[in-house]
Amino acid sequence: MSTSRRQFLAATAALPLTSLPAFAGGQEPDPASAAPRLKARVILVRHTEKAKNDPRDPDLSEAGRERAEAFARMFAAAGVTVLIHSEYKRTRDTLAPLAKQLDLTSETLPARDMDGLIARLVGAKGTDVIVVAGHSNTIPAIAARLGVTLRDLTETSMNTRVPEGHLPHDAYDRVHVLTPGPDGAQALELRYGVPTPAAKDGEEH
Repeated sequence: MSTSRRQFLAATAALPLTSLPAFAGGQEPDPASAAPRLKARVILVRHTEKAKNDPRDPDLSEAGRERAEAFARMFAAAGVTVLIHSEYKRTRDTLAPLAKQLDLTSETLPARDMDGLIARLVGAKGTDVIVVAGHSNTIPAIAARLGVTLRDLTETSMNTRVPEGHLPHDAYDRVHVLTPGPDGAQALELRYGVPTPAAKDGEEH
């Protein structure tokens, strides 16, 4: 194991983390609920900024490509072993620079297959470090299924409302690192790349 990976694993294991508080109007996860027990470390990232060339499945914009490169630089030495993205190009391309740098083949799991994704994460080994690239509505949902409520969420996006909330539509600089703990998964929120402004309820995934 490389020195950089040992440092990353030791740092995340040693941090006195707690589950992040619920967004305004939401509720804390019920400690008695049977959230699946996570063994691997999971890094959740929303896709980076997207272009306007295709309303359903756009490419990344220039800003998005630059942010994807920044993400690769940030986690190149983190010991990442698995890359997972949805079926959309914007999530795949967000992980492309990191996949190239680490010589990893990324996995595709449909955005709607939340059960399949959670099973994949929970079934991973304790030595795995998994990056999941998702969307403004799926990142909070993934965290919630693993027993963590993210903070600073909006309640609606694209005129839809989900119990877990959404990342603000302009918030592209957040990363959430989930680590296993004796009382369930815990989360550390990080920021990367060019800061993005706080936003009101958004319209994009």
